Amino acid sequence: MGTATDAHASRMPSPATICPGRRGSLPVAVSADSEPRETGAHAALVTIRAGGPLEGVVTLTAIAGGHGRTLVEAFWTQEGHARSDSVEVESYEHAQTVAQEVADELAAGRAPDLTRD
Repeated sequence: MGTATDAHASRMPSPATICPGRRGSLPVAVSADSEPRETGAHAALVTIRAGGPLEGVVTLTAIAGGHGRTLVEAFWTQEGHARSDSVEVESYEHAQTVAQEVADELAAGRAPDLTRD
């Protein structure tokens, strides 16, 4: 689990449109660029505002030159300290699944662990 640096924390996503989630899951805040695409800019394509006691936020970002790979990042506050963790996954579809699981953990007040075996 990583600790957000000032530069990392400043990348936390800005507000976006709230869309209903699937049954039993959280609503998803979707940025204007909700379709996966290759990009040279580091800007979140999808933002999930998990909320809960940890004030969690999860983002999905296309990796430039990553041939479909997507970065899933989680940001939260625990005991007054900004925290973050991230993982690269092989596809946008897998990233959506991972992001929803992480958002559910944050909403329940549990810090996520994004390490993968």
